[in-house]
Amino acid sequence: MDCVEITSSEGPVFFVRTSYLQSVSPHALGEGAVFDEPEAEDILRAGEAFVIEKKCEGLLARCEQCRAGLERKMLQKGFSKEPLSLALDYLEERKFLSDERFASSWLRIHAVSKCQGRSRLTSELLRRGISRSITTAAVEEFFAEHDEEAMCRKAVEKATRAGRTGDKLMKYLLDSGFSYRMIQNSLQ
Repeated sequence: MDCVEITSSEGPVFFVRTSYLQSVSPHALGEGAVFDEPEAEDILRAGEAFVIEKKCEGLLARCEQCRAGLERKMLQKGFSKEPLSLALDYLEERKFLSDERFASSWLRIHAVSKCQGRSRLTSELLRRGISRSITTAAVEEFFAEHDEEAMCRKAVEKATRAGRTGDKLMKYLLDSGFSYRMIQNSLQ
């Protein structure tokens, strides 16, 4: 079995995923087993990794998350880096956590409320901790399905309705990630 219930002589009960154990053999976890301090620390680290895994699964059940985002959230909750890394590796191996899926999902959801160009969307994903290769692939796939020039025209209309003209309109569109040439074409 991959998960084992651990009951210590002091009373606390917790679970460990045997794949999180680094120095203790899963076969050594039998009833009445006694462990030295490094082995006990390994078991506790595996227990913390299991707790982190379950908390991350709860967040992933609500919406896609990226590894960097989950890592940041779990560190803010006071979890240790090593067990956190073990749990996130496990979730990625099982395909519960995927930066590729997160990037695609984020782009689709983001496009519903904002019209932004290639460079802005790329920088937003990179800022969220998505690797450059995954970001590039996700943005390319997104714009294979969505017309960036149409999005630029829509951004022009929205900004114009909001009262932006001249330099303010140009700055807004450049900040939104559209190229100068694309903006010029959309303004004609």
